[in-house]
Amino acid sequence: MKRYVLYAIALGFVWCFVHGVVNLSNFLIGALIGPFVIKAFKDLYDFKEEVSYTETLKRIPKQIHYFAILMVNIVKASIVVAKTVLQPKINIKPGIIAVPIRAKTDVGITAISNTISLTPGTLTIDVSDDRSTLYVHCLDIDNVKKIRDSIKDDLEEYVLEAFE
Repeated sequence: MKRYVLYAIALGFVWCFVHGVVNLSNFLIGALIGPFVIKAFKDLYDFKEEVSYTETLKRIPKQIHYFAILMVNIVKASIVVAKTVLQPKINIKPGIIAVPIRAKTDVGITAISNTISLTPGTLTIDVSDDRSTLYVHCLDIDNVKKIRDSIKDDLEEYVLEAFE
């Protein structure tokens, strides 16, 4: 039941931002619509697991930090991709690399996968059957170790703090 309340509150804020006006009436409309949206997707997620309000509140600053880091990485990667594309002679080596991950929950794996896909020049292709490796397509794999370390040590670290 706690999850329904938390998700309904989150969807209330999402509704405000989608609507474009953040006020109490928009929040309440979103929060009232939220449980119906959650009910439709109930089979996809484990709602039986107990959730602590204090743990959820403690994660909010880490999630804000994660989104700030994500925005910075998106801007940096956009600049790198723009420089690569605008060169007179494009000298790239696209390819797929395997990146071992530490995330174990569905939310953690989804967050790291989406983070990689949102960053220009990379796209998550697949997750291994044992859920320990992501397969990532990169625009340029001139230094595989650097790319792998960047994902594991930078992006995944923030995802683990914010979502697991």
